[in-house]
Amino acid sequence: MAKRLFCSSLRIQDAACIRGNRLLFQGFSVSLTAGEVLRLAGPNGAGKSSLLRMIAGALPCASGGIFWDEADILENGRATHNGRFSFLPADDRDLKLLETAEENLHFWARLWALADAGAAVSASLKVMGLCAVASAPVRILSAGQKRRLSLARMVMKQSPLWLMDEPFNALDDAAIGFLSQALSAHLAAGGMAVLATHHHPDIAGMKTAYLSAPAPAVAA
Repeated sequence: MAKRLFCSSLRIQDAACIRGNRLLFQGFSVSLTAGEVLRLAGPNGAGKSSLLRMIAGALPCASGGIFWDEADILENGRATHNGRFSFLPADDRDLKLLETAEENLHFWARLWALADAGAAVSASLKVMGLCAVASAPVRILSAGQKRRLSLARMVMKQSPLWLMDEPFNALDDAAIGFLSQALSAHLAAGGMAVLATHHHPDIAGMKTAYLSAPAPAVAA
């Protein structure tokens, strides 16, 4: 898969999140530039998944703001912002169980109007080590293989920002290796990533933000 070269920045300034009249966090600030990765840590219910959705523009900030290249993320419309990120949910509910792994990726490649969809699908299957099961129905895949397929979909979009909710779920050591290589290539191309995870990946220069209401702290 040809690597795109990215050069963008993401800044979160004094953001607060309220869900169901409950304050999850407030005063959250952090910034990312090309080639950087942020790990969101904290107890269950601290707001890690909610923050990912705020960055995606799917949830509003109760206060503060989120900026892409110093402009509000939705300033140029939701469609423009949707093209900037790939989102990995905590589960694999978006997979079509009766279709093959390859057919699943072709669906998303067409939806995103990717150039040379066939090559993009083949490359993403290879990146996540799924070539041997490309023709298998998703319903018979293991939990780890389904997770790798969701990751392959994220990789295939080639967006500058990866938003990843518990990306290591169900992955064995070999699959973690595939993900680590893909992430390293993404960062080397100037991409950025935000990971909400209880794992402690060994990524050089990774920032960690600890979420716990009312005031999360950020450490380099």
